[in-house]
Amino acid sequence: MPWQEQQQTKEQDVRTNAKVQVTDDIREWDYGDYEGLTSKTIREQRDKSGEGPWDIWRDGCPGGESPADITERLDRLINDIRSRFHEKSIGQLKTNDGPSDVLLVAHGHILRAFAMRWIKRELTEGVSLLLEAGGVGTLSYEHHSIDEPAI
Repeated sequence: MPWQEQQQTKEQDVRTNAKVQVTDDIREWDYGDYEGLTSKTIREQRDKSGEGPWDIWRDGCPGGESPADITERLDRLINDIRSRFHEKSIGQLKTNDGPSDVLLVAHGHILRAFAMRWIKRELTEGVSLLLEAGGVGTLSYEHHSIDEPAI
């Protein structure tokens, strides 16, 4: 993985009590043929070739991932988070059964998609959530119920 190949920090230099886990399920969207292009450039190219309008949330990326691909891997991650960290703690009395908070660090498109899937919305509904670079968002549960995910 790229972050391992260029890692300059030794593990013993990391000062945290948190358990750090790296997963491919939250990696950035694979843009395929559109890698490195702006949305404006993609739309101009599609207009010239007669392909019509483009929306990543609906159309995905040729040679890369579709919204269905993204949904599959994010749902897998969400199910893992809920089963490993939340089912035993959300809506329950506080105990020492271990940690229940999870911190995700990732890129913009995938975090926006993650938030949509967290609240069980389809990506094709259009993601009008904006997440600023370096911003912090909190995903939780309405009424402390694991069946009511909320932003």
